[in-house]
Amino acid sequence: MTDASGAVPSPVRHSHPGVFARGLAMGMAEAVPGVSGGTIAFVSGIYDELVGSIAAFSHASASTLLRDGWAAFARGHNLGFLGVLGAGMAIGLPLTLWLVVGLLESHAVYVTGFFFGLIAASVVHVGLQSSWRGLLTLGLVGVLGGVLIGFLETGSVGEQSSVIFIAGALAATAWILPGLSGAFVLVILGLYEPMAGALLAADLPVLATFAAGLVIGVVFFSKLLAWLLGRARSAVLALLTGLMAGSLVQLWPWRETDFSDTVVAAVVAAMVAGALVVGGLGIVSARRRGDA
Repeated sequence: MTDASGAVPSPVRHSHPGVFARGLAMGMAEAVPGVSGGTIAFVSGIYDELVGSIAAFSHASASTLLRDGWAAFARGHNLGFLGVLGAGMAIGLPLTLWLVVGLLESHAVYVTGFFFGLIAASVVHVGLQSSWRGLLTLGLVGVLGGVLIGFLETGSVGEQSSVIFIAGALAATAWILPGLSGAFVLVILGLYEPMAGALLAADLPVLATFAAGLVIGVVFFSKLLAWLLGRARSAVLALLTGLMAGSLVQLWPWRETDFSDTVVAAVVAAMVAGALVVGGLGIVSARRRGDA
């Protein structure tokens, strides 16, 4: 739960290996439609620091660099944290695309079962930090929104540079919100496979256009999100809890009914494994906060 003022707690500084591991997990999560890197950031205890660090970038950043030098710029914008986290994501995303895309084709029920358990446990983790009143109002709104997003039909918007740039901005907005998946946004737009192919093929012009959209989207939206978290944290978390709960529709593994008992048991085990990952991350994060 938050304190009575609803203020954002002070971020806990994490070790570089720990930040890298979180970035790796965030990159892996974002490669899978329906799973949000923002969820991993939240349950692993770096969400506030991530949003605040990105929101620190503004029109004054360049003048800070020129006036005060690189050291002051890096310190003021927490570049050490962002750089290590970004390095982990840069490895986790393509690695997972290479591994998971194949697994989703051959063993989709187990993969979706694992991530269903992960998101379900995250719903509990984030919900406990909100209020019951918020969960019964904004939380239900979030559930409805998450379910409706899950039923959106996949389209095709073309692959022009302008479209790829806008898709990057939209994916970045979804990435930073627990419960919304940047990969799923690309699926809806019909750009998931083209962008995955561009990443694996190192198509630099396409990737540069997409990255530019990502940067613009995440910087602008992080400012709004940081402002909201600072003024109505409990309400924001209630809405995000609902979004995550609604997004479970996208990951429901029992879309077919002819599974054997062995497959059912294996999928349940995968769900439990996903939930245990969140539980472990929550315990580690709580211990770090307690030591701070």
